Amino acid sequence: MESSEAAQGNGATSESSVSSSLEHLVAGSQGVINKRIDLALLEGRELLSRALQGAALVGLGIILVAAAWLAATVSVVLLVIPDASWAVRFAAFALLNAGTAIGLVTLALRDSRPPAPARRRGNGSSREALAADGKS
Repeated sequence: MESSEAAQGNGATSESSVSSSLEHLVAGSQGVINKRIDLALLEGRELLSRALQGAALVGLGIILVAAAWLAATVSVVLLVIPDASWAVRFAAFALLNAGTAIGLVTLALRDSRPPAPARRRGNGSSREALAADGKS
């Protein structure tokens, strides 16, 4: 009988050992998960901080470029027509800015258009059509 009681006691010890091991494993896993979540939150905050800092620097750069452009155009107008009235100077300033804006918009539209698809002639391939277009 002693051997059966010892076996039962040993079984209870092994069950409690497995149970405590599982509890320890779950607690450790939860700790790892919590640390990973904290790390992800910290990285997210750092990314947001860098993005806001970059946006602030870009905004400041745009303001400084606008101020430099204003100073440059005013100086060009004053240099080209120094004795003109204020109305003529403002008109020249407006024309200079409008001309620059039209040029920049034209460049932007030219670069943003997708290339035209190649045309096919008859049963030939598009390469043959391009070669034919180049020869004529």
